[in-house]
Amino acid sequence: MKRRRCPYCNQSFRPHPRIGKRQKTCGSPSCKKARKAQTEARWRRRNPECCQHDYERIKKWLGERPHYLRRYRQGHPEYVQKNREARRLRYRREKIRVDIQAEIKNQLPEITEQLWNQPFVDIQASIQTQPHEITFLLGQFPLC
Repeated sequence: MKRRRCPYCNQSFRPHPRIGKRQKTCGSPSCKKARKAQTEARWRRRNPECCQHDYERIKKWLGERPHYLRRYRQGHPEYVQKNREARRLRYRREKIRVDIQAEIKNQLPEITEQLWNQPFVDIQASIQTQPHEITFLLGQFPLC
């Protein structure tokens, strides 16, 4: 059988004789994982309505089994630890995003005033400034 290239690691491989042309990856675990993630993402894009009503179904199921989650967490401490760490990260990201938005909102009058007084910036002109120039301009303002 003719050798092929794995689309994920770019290594050359010889497909398994029974699988033949249907074999898409070299067979390494990381390539298999990448292919699985890609096909699942494609399936979710093509079937967006599939899991839309899962929340109500799961909420009803958990309502019928009030102690299920408590027992699961007691029996799986590694899940609890992993969930705590993920929750901390999510909270941190959200807090940073909200802090940045609040900072910009608080500084908006000052930024507008400083831009208004800049002789080389025409606020009413169509924006043709490059992103790095905007970053430079906004970097000139104090954050606190």
